[in-house]
Amino acid sequence: MPKKGAINHSSVSSLARSYNTLDFFERLKNMVSHTYLGNNIDQFTKPNLHWLINEILIEHYRGETTLKAKLVDLFIKKDVTAAFEIRVNKSRADFLTINGETRSFEIKSGLDNLYKLPKQISDYQKVFDHNYIVVDEIHHANAIKLIPPGYGVMVLHGHILTEDRKAAPNSNLDSATQLSLFTKKEFGEFFKIAGINREEVLMNFEPEEINSIFKKMLQSRYKKKWTFLKINQAKINSIDYQFFFQHNINPDIIYGSN
Repeated sequence: MPKKGAINHSSVSSLARSYNTLDFFERLKNMVSHTYLGNNIDQFTKPNLHWLINEILIEHYRGETTLKAKLVDLFIKKDVTAAFEIRVNKSRADFLTINGETRSFEIKSGLDNLYKLPKQISDYQKVFDHNYIVVDEIHHANAIKLIPPGYGVMVLHGHILTEDRKAAPNSNLDSATQLSLFTKKEFGEFFKIAGINREEVLMNFEPEEINSIFKKMLQSRYKKKWTFLKINQAKINSIDYQFFFQHNINPDIIYGSN
């Protein structure tokens, strides 16, 4: 890999907004030329450019992508299934793990605000066993004021992500909201009673049973995608984790070869 040179810090945010995993070579080269002040950029291959953009953003960008990458690195070797961007009502949990219990992670990066956090907290408490906020250190003090006592807290200090407070078991689960996350196909697959609807499930199943089936559904929905990411992680740049989770394409096809 090429050595890293000086960085034009004023253009890092623009690089993060512009970068797309599917970008062609000339576009990657043009983006890098505005941010990377090192020499010999003309000698960079396409994989070199992807790698360099990854290094620049992981080191210098305080956005959501960096925190998602750190969560993946934290859980990729553990016995869990994980997923990105799980919709709950009008909220969308940034990251989720399932291993007999569900854990949601809502990210508030150094570039985010906390305006939506109270609504997001309310939504996630209806469906997941444990819930965390993952915040840049600039939000730590204010975020603590907005979350319930049982909410877990992870904080990014510099480049180090630490668990500040462990999440307690959530006692506010709402079965109707959990059922709303099933697709029609998933509902038929996991509630194998012909013609049964959501209202009948709520009448005939205990909340604990619904939660158990809900977790099995999430595991089934995301296991293949997460397994692909685990197997191919060594070939994937951190900022591209979510892309390859979603699309399961051979990284060599996307990055090209030297």
